[in-house]
Amino acid sequence: MLSTRRIMTKFMVVIPLLLMTIPTTKGADISPSAQTQQGIYIGRQTTIHGTNVNYWLGILYAQAPIGNLRWMPPQALAISNVTREAYNSVSCHQLYDMGFPRTEVCLIVNVYAPENANNLPVYVWIHGDAFYAGASLQYDGTPFVSTSIINSVPVIVVTINYRLGLLGFMADKELFEERSGIDNRKTTGNYGILDQIMALDWIKKNIAGFGGNPEQITVGGESAGGISTVILLATSLVPSGTFQRAAVESGTLWPNQAYPLQTAINKTGNVLRASTHCTTLQCLRNLTADQIHAVESILLVTENGATGIPVIDGYVLDDIIENYYANENLKKMPLLIGSTANETTFITCSLLNGSATSAQVQEYFRALYNTTIVDEIPAIYGPISAMPNPLIYLNIVFTNAWMNCGSRRITSSFSSYGIPSYLFTYNHLLSTTSSCAGATHSSDLPMLFPSYLPYFSGGYTFDAIDQQVSTSMMLYWAHFISSSNPNYNGSPANWDACQQSVDNDFVIQFNPYMRNRHYYPTCTGLWDRYAVTNKTITSAANTYTNKYSYFLLLFFCFLYLHSNVSIGDIK
Repeated sequence: MLSTRRIMTKFMVVIPLLLMTIPTTKGADISPSAQTQQGIYIGRQTTIHGTNVNYWLGILYAQAPIGNLRWMPPQALAISNVTREAYNSVSCHQLYDMGFPRTEVCLIVNVYAPENANNLPVYVWIHGDAFYAGASLQYDGTPFVSTSIINSVPVIVVTINYRLGLLGFMADKELFEERSGIDNRKTTGNYGILDQIMALDWIKKNIAGFGGNPEQITVGGESAGGISTVILLATSLVPSGTFQRAAVESGTLWPNQAYPLQTAINKTGNVLRASTHCTTLQCLRNLTADQIHAVESILLVTENGATGIPVIDGYVLDDIIENYYANENLKKMPLLIGSTANETTFITCSLLNGSATSAQVQEYFRALYNTTIVDEIPAIYGPISAMPNPLIYLNIVFTNAWMNCGSRRITSSFSSYGIPSYLFTYNHLLSTTSSCAGATHSSDLPMLFPSYLPYFSGGYTFDAIDQQVSTSMMLYWAHFISSSNPNYNGSPANWDACQQSVDNDFVIQFNPYMRNRHYYPTCTGLWDRYAVTNKTITSAANTYTNKYSYFLLLFFCFLYLHSNVSIGDIK
């Protein structure tokens, strides 16, 4: 396995991508305007594949969370009638350089719309990166919008920023006692989620000025963005009708997606106070972002990525996410949800250098799961010795537990409501993909947002097959965003809605196809039984040991995605 020193050394090498995701302007004379409650925003226009796409970058949706507004719920902007340019954007302040200007004045949206858009459905994208990194500008919506125009299913794409790391998710007892929530309710630690809620509110009130339909909003995201989407489905702070559909990519990580309040306070706020010798909130709020990041860099190692974890605060969240859908407490709406075929290989292929013995796999399982689960795995999956490469066995089991079965559980729950829900497994491989990696975590992102490709596989460009998969995937998503049904005339395969009796799963690849009950034996036979037992707050937490927690997995995810290692380098 890689040592912490080796991992951090790799981590510090970040590919400078700078402004690759910012569209190229068609001409200075093309300046589309959009009316909002804060006045008129002047954007730009670009031409791609013969279509004109308008875009506005860096529009504020809330007051700057600085000074005494740091670690407060976002505050609404004042009504205004001024005219502003919206040509540039930023990333929220974070520990590592994503290639964009970093600032705490970062609560912005970017809007991409067809020329002359009018009452079009809207796709709101929430970026991932483990809740302590990433930027909306990594996801240029221009190709998606262009493809939707060409294929007569035009949509608007909106990407958002939200506070990250300790700036977005630090929990602190004194902050909790400030009662900064609505109706003086106590809250702390979920400032990044509250930002997302504010962004949705702003979009609903203002998207008509960009040609969007405020009653046809789909919220989606991947990894931390997918988890965020599920949280937005769960929390009571999002009013019914705020959005109408949800699309979740790799956002159902088991066993836990939130810290208990006191745990979060101990691992974040108390550590920041001790490290900076701050005894008051004012002292904390006077810290520079760099001082906070210095502590964050330590926490990433000592607390396995605890700097960006949602909190069960009794305000945003009352329970672990798993229990929300176990208890049927998610907002009920059309759902598209899934994961990749080999979610966990970005961890295992690197840590185990591309191969493993049966003994190593057993050791890995013992580090991940309690004894009861470890003993049951062979009964469900067969003996490790039956697999030519034990590492493949590890990744099948690990991916099922970590992601695949969670996606299936939510889909099954939604289908029981009689609501259309569509389950997928992404399985397309770039030509540079190693045999070990397969379709790993985040490999689906470049298909919807080609601007993400350099982050995933630096220097690679789509071939004709990749482009076809990308176009098909965009169209499945665009049709779901428009009609709650991903299917379209000329699609390479029909995507059937999930039925509990059939357990449908749509495999996205060059030749996509439906399969039935693929996950049924492993999910129902093992993982579903341990996901939630008594539907209590502690039910899922005891299924992992402390050695490899969910948070550690997110940590490795971020290390991988922002190192100088590409998929093709994993051997």
